[in-house]
Amino acid sequence: MSLIPVASASSIPSIPNAFEGKLITGDADAPAGTIISAYIDSELAGSNTIDEAGEYQLLVSGTEEDNGKQIIFKLGLVESEPVSVTYQQGATPVKGLDLTFEGDFVSPVIENCFASPVYILNDGKDYSAIRAKVSDDLSGVLSVTIDLTPIGGEVVPLTLEDGGIYTCNVGSTQAGMFKLALTATDYFGNTVTDEDSILITVVSEDELTTRYGGADKSFSAEEINNIVNNNEISSRSKYAILDIYFADGWDRI
Repeated sequence: MSLIPVASASSIPSIPNAFEGKLITGDADAPAGTIISAYIDSELAGSNTIDEAGEYQLLVSGTEEDNGKQIIFKLGLVESEPVSVTYQQGATPVKGLDLTFEGDFVSPVIENCFASPVYILNDGKDYSAIRAKVSDDLSGVLSVTIDLTPIGGEVVPLTLEDGGIYTCNVGSTQAGMFKLALTATDYFGNTVTDEDSILITVVSEDELTTRYGGADKSFSAEEINNIVNNNEISSRSKYAILDIYFADGWDRI
């Protein structure tokens, strides 16, 4: 006779609490695409993007230890108008739980962002200057960050300058072409991300002749003139190219 072990109560996965109802921001239906989240003890317990304006469905996951704890619903950083809801493991779905939010639910606007120069050396000293114009007329811009993980870095903040311009310098020792995502966040937690505008190419010195030297992989006086006047190429790259060009004698000018 074989023995079949009986699963303990602690090994049975919990069934999320399910909620649905109206979702109102101010006096209007929350637009499709709005993300609603739920928290238990300040920890994210569920999140969902609504498909239909003014209607939400949300699953909230917890543990047996969370039974009886209050569930807080948020849009960004904004809590809903007070509702009395607690987590109960295995509770039946709740329909008609309408949620109302008051605040700013409009994302910041990235008016423009770019990198200059576009081509830099991978010596770790060369850099491209990132500039972004960001505005938020309702609640103000809390932060602007750029994700440097594609070039071996991390997410870093930009510095605010006059006129709502945010800046930072980006360099790398990794060669290649990289797109870097820029994200703006306002004081109500609304975010917007530009994943396409910031593109830099990091070039190693042994690639300079191949990249800029033409079909014969050498530099002519005309090519040098074009390179010197090309604002997309960094000054350090230009000096490195000139060193190659004048390696056979400075009388080539």
